[in-house]
Amino acid sequence: MRRLIALFILIFCSAVLMISSSEIGMHWITQGRYARNDAWGADKYRFGDLYGISYLSNFRIAKDTHLLPLPQKTDTILRDYDLTILGDSYLYSSFQVHPAYFNRVNSVQMYRWSDSLRHLISAKSTRKKVLLIECVERNMWDRMNLADARLRLDVQQEKSLPVDKSTKQILIDQLDRFDAGVKRALYHPTLESNLDFVLFNVGFLGWIKELKADFTWKALGRTNPDVQVSHDGQFLYLEETLNPQKRGSSFRLIKQEEINRKVSQLQAIESYYLLHGYDQVIFSLIPNPVAVLETETKAPNFAIQRIMQHPQRQVNIVDPSFSLKQQASMNFYRSDSHWNLRGAQIWLNEFNQVLSKLP
Repeated sequence: MRRLIALFILIFCSAVLMISSSEIGMHWITQGRYARNDAWGADKYRFGDLYGISYLSNFRIAKDTHLLPLPQKTDTILRDYDLTILGDSYLYSSFQVHPAYFNRVNSVQMYRWSDSLRHLISAKSTRKKVLLIECVERNMWDRMNLADARLRLDVQQEKSLPVDKSTKQILIDQLDRFDAGVKRALYHPTLESNLDFVLFNVGFLGWIKELKADFTWKALGRTNPDVQVSHDGQFLYLEETLNPQKRGSSFRLIKQEEINRKVSQLQAIESYYLLHGYDQVIFSLIPNPVAVLETETKAPNFAIQRIMQHPQRQVNIVDPSFSLKQQASMNFYRSDSHWNLRGAQIWLNEFNQVLSKLP
């Protein structure tokens, strides 16, 4: 009997490890759990991604998971552009990939920053081409650079001539590739979080996680290290957007030299894509929610505002910060790191104004 139990445990653990280490396996199990609203469904995002990290019961607020509805079709609108989007979850979690949202747009294709380089941006089109590069403030310092732009564009890259190698060097290269393959097989970069999802992210365990989280917060004043409660207690924020030591923080001290470099990088990216087939390049910088909601007592660094007001800036940037600050609490989820559909509509209105003014 003990051998049978041991065999069952071995099979179960092996199956969990295989699923957690497999992209296909994780896709299968996440799709299944997110589709359920019962005790076996996943609650990681049902009440907001920050609730799914912190499990603070005060923020167990059902999140509207609908996408922004398509506007009514208007056949009289001139649609003379094809739009390509490189963006993050602020866009693909709020919008369908559909041209009806956008002024003057005939077709849309969307790429994610998280896509591998197998999903390269294509500039092929028979119409005039617009490229929108969108990124939230906390990620823009690392993601928006010319090196990444060069890697993502689907153009014929110059190939270096083959180098003659000795038999010894060929064997060394093969061993290096083998070692790298073994490392990838033995350690998946998101294995720990995947295991946590597979084993524990089911609805009926939520109350246990809430009890633990509430006790830690109320008795010790601590939350999950990746999440912080706003100063007024009304919102959850990603810790990296609050901590002035983190690169993506709205409160990090940013010298003018870094702003200058970012403006130069944006202009270099624009020049590169214009050179390789695009007619217009538009950037959109989305502020961290904490920079818009203004719940904290410390002063933000106004990074996006300083980029927008830079005297050398020539690139076209959609910055919805000012509009989002109007009745700001109505534009963001309390338990999620994104804007809600009202906030998404505000951004869309401003982006469409820019599209309307294109030549």
